[in-house]
Amino acid sequence: MATTSSAPRPSARRLTETNARVLRAAAIGIALLANLAYVLVLTDVAGYDLRTPAVFGRPAQSILISVVIASSVVPALLGWGLLELLERFVPRRATVIWAALTGLVLVGGLPYNGAGVTTSDQLLLALMHLIVGAVVIPAFVITSPRRS
Repeated sequence: MATTSSAPRPSARRLTETNARVLRAAAIGIALLANLAYVLVLTDVAGYDLRTPAVFGRPAQSILISVVIASSVVPALLGWGLLELLERFVPRRATVIWAALTGLVLVGGLPYNGAGVTTSDQLLLALMHLIVGAVVIPAFVITSPRRS
């Protein structure tokens, strides 16, 4: 009579972690493409001049594609790194801690400062933040292998 172990084999576990990493990278890519499509439709098709608020002594300026790319990818990669660290050091609560922190960062990172921009600019920029959050946050939570 053969006995079976209920613990996953190491190769099966690595496959799951690899799939999670691929799905997380895909989520970042999808969020980036969604944000680029949003900005291109808004600026090129609708003809709207979307402006970023004045920060660090720079005046308000028209949004650049490089800024859209960086602001879509860099925070998502930092969030991914934080989630990986939490999954390693506090695996039972990693997803809960990470989701709470990302919610705070998302709300805190919304463009509240209207220096040099209109209210509609602020709302349209906030929508850009929410597009990335709406794709990345659920994808990272769902792919967390050690959800409690």
